[in-house]
Amino acid sequence: MSVTMLKRIALTAMVINYIGAFIPGMPVWFQWIGRLAAPLFFYAMAWSLDKTKDKKLYFKRLYVCSVAMAVVNLILSIVVQKTGLMTTVTNNIFATLFAGAFFIEVMEFGREHPKRKWRMWFIYGFWQIAFAGLWAALYELVEVPYAVLNLLSAVCGSALTCEGAFLFVLMGALFYYTKEDKGKLALGYLIFCLVFFLNSAFGIWGRFFMLIGSDVLVAFMEVITGLVLWGASFRSLFDFSHMLNNDFQWMMIAALPLLLCCNGKCVRYKKYFYYIFYPVHVYLLWFLGVVILR
Repeated sequence: MSVTMLKRIALTAMVINYIGAFIPGMPVWFQWIGRLAAPLFFYAMAWSLDKTKDKKLYFKRLYVCSVAMAVVNLILSIVVQKTGLMTTVTNNIFATLFAGAFFIEVMEFGREHPKRKWRMWFIYGFWQIAFAGLWAALYELVEVPYAVLNLLSAVCGSALTCEGAFLFVLMGALFYYTKEDKGKLALGYLIFCLVFFLNSAFGIWGRFFMLIGSDVLVAFMEVITGLVLWGASFRSLFDFSHMLNNDFQWMMIAALPLLLCCNGKCVRYKKYFYYIFYPVHVYLLWFLGVVILR
């Protein structure tokens, strides 16, 4: 299976996911199917970094698209506030793809320049953690609107406050370094999905951080990990209703057979199609579900 075919499957899963998320009355299993989309797109990104002829242009496309979508999301949030609509758009996978690709580039820089590696990692780590801390404080203490913070996150290329947070960024790095070794890919991805499953089934991380008793800290950890932490201490263990209807990101394990079938080959295609289709279909489905059918 080629990378291009993988993208087409991811595209189909993504559309089904947003139909389930935005259109009233859709069954939850639409969003279960949607769990395939993110890992497949990140796997395709890992191959694209290797095969692109112009990395700077690739990074530029992802960055411009992430900031542009964050701006539109902010405008829609203002419209929602003015009109009394209940839901706005917060999705922006472009920002996560950019953060994931940039994180890989930082790792590659360290491998190619070992004498400058620690300085680079210090700068990158300080930048990411400082911004995430500021993000959480502004959101919890100052109550800055979520859409404004997400625009700042996209502009700053945050790997901790983007959609899916740092675990999705790590997923991109996992795919990049294991894409040619199916055994390591399978093992790494199984462990990665296990983290989401254990959090959904037992709420381990949420229970731990809630013991500390700091709402800001819990918010900070939820933001930078992308894991659902709030209310973990009040849920029973193996709450199947919660696992199937609320915290079902662990279902992305279903993408593993598709990842293992991919041969890394890219068929020629109109690459800008995906950059245009993603935001257009998100906004159209949002408008249909929230404005027309509400």
